[in-house]
Amino acid sequence: KKINFIKINIEYYFIFIITVLLLVVGMVMVSSVSMSFGESHKSDAFYFIRRQMIWSAISIVVLLVLNKIDYHKIAKISNFLILIAIGLLALVLIPGIGVEIGGARRWFVFVFSVQPSELAKLIVIIYLSDILNKKYRDIYKIKAILFPAFVFLLIITLLIFMEPDYSTAIIIWIVIFIILFIGEVRFKHIAGIMTTWGILAVGYLFLESYRLERIIAFLNHNSETDGSNFQVNQSLIALGSGNIYGLGLGNSMQKYSYLPEANTDFIFSIIGEEFGLIGTLFVVMLFVLFAFFGIRIAMKAKDYLGRLIAVGITSLIVIQAIMNISVSTGLFPVTGITLPFISLGGSSLVTTMAGAGILLNISKYKIISPLEENE
Repeated sequence: KKINFIKINIEYYFIFIITVLLLVVGMVMVSSVSMSFGESHKSDAFYFIRRQMIWSAISIVVLLVLNKIDYHKIAKISNFLILIAIGLLALVLIPGIGVEIGGARRWFVFVFSVQPSELAKLIVIIYLSDILNKKYRDIYKIKAILFPAFVFLLIITLLIFMEPDYSTAIIIWIVIFIILFIGEVRFKHIAGIMTTWGILAVGYLFLESYRLERIIAFLNHNSETDGSNFQVNQSLIALGSGNIYGLGLGNSMQKYSYLPEANTDFIFSIIGEEFGLIGTLFVVMLFVLFAFFGIRIAMKAKDYLGRLIAVGITSLIVIQAIMNISVSTGLFPVTGITLPFISLGGSSLVTTMAGAGILLNISKYKIISPLEENE
């Protein structure tokens, strides 16, 4: 009789602990920032806190469930998932179905708001990893493999552009390039895809003047009255006010409508204001450790598919963290990218926790017993 021994890598425990810590930091900070926001916008200080607690509970369930489901089973339905993603991204653009907020049509609003582009990030990783896994050694079929996949990915990109959500599209394609590179796809094929996407991206950049204005504002930090610079300036004030040890939990002044999007895009700045340099370094350290152990999981993955998915998920989470923190510290133009695990937002949290759950599942591997090897 064959005997299978299941061993869990040490990386499994580290990723789980880091994920829990980031989730706790997020819940604490959302509670701190959102009370004043809830009072001013909903006449209920606990409105956003309750909703985030519900999303946190849902995301924990999602993580635990995906931790138990073999990632190969998820990959098997990746073609179906990519069609679902395209369908949802198309539906959200239809007036009366998708809801427009702040000039962007990105959400379905039921009891809670749902953002399909967040789900699309994770689906793209699974889909592309599965495509490359199926025939990655057959160089003669690489064009036949990549071309239909590229068409689907291009459709998703265009739909996200139309919302518009330029930053999400950029992140998705950065992750795609990383997966293609790790997947050992020939450079000429990667270069061809990059060139096509680059032309599309630059062309779309010039379609809307506000995108160029953001870049110009970023380059011209002296323009304090500009909307983008105003946000960054207020963010830097928040970070500077915290000094080394911070003003203390709940004592932020910038969250009282001085810093726009304090509970989403600029929540890192409030961490700095309330917990100081020590608090921000703690959060940065958690993401650095997440990157380290995520890469370790990819390196130890028992197969090619697991390696690609692990690299994709780790890259997605860490790149978003880098972009968010870079915006908060004035190192990058304002993008609208939230801080994974921490910022207010249900779709982002559930998708990120789902990715962490799949990453945990990949970190499990089988040790084949001598009886199996002999047979």
